[in-house]
Amino acid sequence: MRIETETRWIVLGTDGRHVSLGRSEPSEAEIATASEALAAQGLSGWLARMQGDYYSRRKVTLESLQRIGAAHDADWQAALTAFHAARSRATH
Repeated sequence: MRIETETRWIVLGTDGRHVSLGRSEPSEAEIATASEALAAQGLSGWLARMQGDYYSRRKVTLESLQRIGAAHDADWQAALTAFHAARSRATH
């Protein structure tokens, strides 16, 4: 039996906050819009690809694709830790 894995593109903030951009790869215009919206608020983050069902109890994985928003040198690992903590609160 093969289990299909859901793929989503998300914006992950440096503090773990996140928003889904959808299941299909975003266009350059969509990425630019998300980046500009973050930067306008003085925020930054990453465009990331998430593998797995967000609301299941199974593990999901994130892959950093591009830095977006305000210029930053934030720690990807710290953002991942914050993301997983937020996801755990949302799903338990």
